[in-house]
Amino acid sequence: MAKTDGIGKENGSTEEKQSFKDGSICGYTSLHHLLSANLKPQLYQESRNRIGTVSKSAKLVTCVKQLSNVKEEVYGALDSFITWELEFPLITVKKALKILQNEQEWKRIIQVIKWMLSKGQRRTMGTYFTLLNALAEDERLEEAEELWVKLFSDNLESTPRIFFDKMISIYYHKDMHEKMFELCFFFAIYSRLLCSTII
Repeated sequence: MAKTDGIGKENGSTEEKQSFKDGSICGYTSLHHLLSANLKPQLYQESRNRIGTVSKSAKLVTCVKQLSNVKEEVYGALDSFITWELEFPLITVKKALKILQNEQEWKRIIQVIKWMLSKGQRRTMGTYFTLLNALAEDERLEEAEELWVKLFSDNLESTPRIFFDKMISIYYHKDMHEKMFELCFFFAIYSRLLCSTII
């Protein structure tokens, strides 16, 4: 005797088989209809929001990759993309940046982050580190150094060690050994001074 579960027989019920034939999902015309009928309103809205941000971030990536490198065009297109948003879509932009990182689209990452910062959004160390890394990968060392100096001067006692490590790594891979050793020496002194200040 064939085993059964809560839905139908082992090989599927007649209703299930019919749903495959007519293209429906368990009798529902779409995934949204299935979710709305079976999930609590709050969970359904959360699922829609997740699906929405993924779709929007993919569209944002496509939009950015089709643009030229002219600042005005890039910023104008990105402004148009968020025109109808009530709040700045941080989650969408963050996911788009992750996609661009995976695709190693360093120039596009720089453009999106600079535009985001110009809007006064996401001014965090994480964002600046992503920008620093993208500048280095895009061979824009002078800009990377300028960013590093500004970050350090603005955050003398709170610059994360990861930024020092990144700059040392950049100098090492660019065969800029003199600057690398200077920064290593400075970091050693800086660490001692910081420790003595805390004590």
